[in-house]
Amino acid sequence: MFQYEPFRDSTAYLNDGATLRARLAEDGYLFLRGLLPRQAILDVRTRLLRKAAAGGWVEPDSDGIANPATACKDPEPGYMAVFKGLWSDEALHRLRIDPRVLALFDRTLGARALAHPMFVQRNIFPQSDAFDFTTGIHQDRVHIGGATSYAMWMPLGDCPREMGALAVAAGSHHQGILPTRVGSGAGGMDIAVPIPGTWVTGDFAAGDALIFQDVTVHKALPNRTRSLRLSFDARYQKLTEPVADTNLVPYSGCGTWDDVYRGWSGQEGQYYWKDLPIRPVPLDRSHYERRDAMAFEMAEAGDRAARDAILRIIQRDPAAEKRERAERLLVLLDGG
Repeated sequence: MFQYEPFRDSTAYLNDGATLRARLAEDGYLFLRGLLPRQAILDVRTRLLRKAAAGGWVEPDSDGIANPATACKDPEPGYMAVFKGLWSDEALHRLRIDPRVLALFDRTLGARALAHPMFVQRNIFPQSDAFDFTTGIHQDRVHIGGATSYAMWMPLGDCPREMGALAVAAGSHHQGILPTRVGSGAGGMDIAVPIPGTWVTGDFAAGDALIFQDVTVHKALPNRTRSLRLSFDARYQKLTEPVADTNLVPYSGCGTWDDVYRGWSGQEGQYYWKDLPIRPVPLDRSHYERRDAMAFEMAEAGDRAARDAILRIIQRDPAAEKRERAERLLVLLDGG
């Protein structure tokens, strides 16, 4: 049973880069109230809920009450069919490059910050007997690669603990990258060893932000409400340091940048990184190769715990041979 302490609130130091930097180095995270205006967040929430309702995910005109009959998760095909419309939302993209956010990271990093073009938008259905999914315990570095980066997690709307707020293991970043196993969490990987640090969490209001280093261990709490939990997590790093090439393309399954921008009403925020002195490097895929080897072995033995990892290989692996093998194993896991 997990025990949680409250977040250490750093809102009072919002304009004090040195203190924010010291706290981030000590705890591996920052919790900030009211980083962005509440109404700006609620406006984006309304836009995304409209798209979610059109896809059958939520009850029309219900402010986010989920339809349990359509419960799904990334990277299932039914999820991706609706998700790409949400991820491509124009106003959503502009939240992560809001001048207040970029100025915060400039201060905190003590250098000009780069907002990664790629980011994650999450939609978590309520937990039930028929649907039990919560983002598991993980670290971001194995998925993000490149130089040290920092995530900014922000719920799209008020998010009390019972809706599935994020929790972090304060101090866990001091242990570096931890061993992983196949799991249902982010990227199909879960931490495979005891978690260092102290678990902390809290209630979020629209506009609050949680920032954490890419090796800070974190997870989501279960969504025990009737509502769909919407959030996004964007990532930032020093502009002068290398960035993995996978962070410069859209989220997998969302097409090209031209596809993403096709439905936008204006050009603000499009290709903002193109004229910056970015140093792309290949993503270190060794963590995925270990995950995939384990997932293949599990799937061949009929272990459905490998299914999420197999789906991710099908959707995202650059090697055609691996994708074909994963497709055959998915048929086996699904009883074909």
